[in-house]
Amino acid sequence: KAQWPVLVAALAAVLASKLCKFRCEKPATFFIGRRYARHASTVAARAREWGVLPVARLGLAGFSGGVDTGQGDGGADRAVLDNIVVMCQRAGFFFEKVSVQPREALHMHEAALDSAIARHGDDHPNVAACY
Repeated sequence: KAQWPVLVAALAAVLASKLCKFRCEKPATFFIGRRYARHASTVAARAREWGVLPVARLGLAGFSGGVDTGQGDGGADRAVLDNIVVMCQRAGFFFEKVSVQPREALHMHEAALDSAIARHGDDHPNVAACY
């Protein structure tokens, strides 16, 4: 269990770098999304399950309820959260625009949003870009 955050960090970093090469407007890069988006979805699911990926809790006025970082020692570090944001956004774009899987795209974009809120707080331009 102590190795899970390290595993998620390593996988998120690799998948983020791979998925950054994917472009929705370039069909020649679709194979990258096909190859890595499903892996990114699995890593995001395990990160939530293992308490590495924080879960935004809805309050009465949007996300004012704060962020629950799950189990562990106060959540992941900033680099891990940045990699999870990039990984989830790129995989979400693939699921949304190329493979037309809206439910999977929504899960990935929600994971990116939760990570961005945990990384930057509620009132940051990077968080707004995740909406």
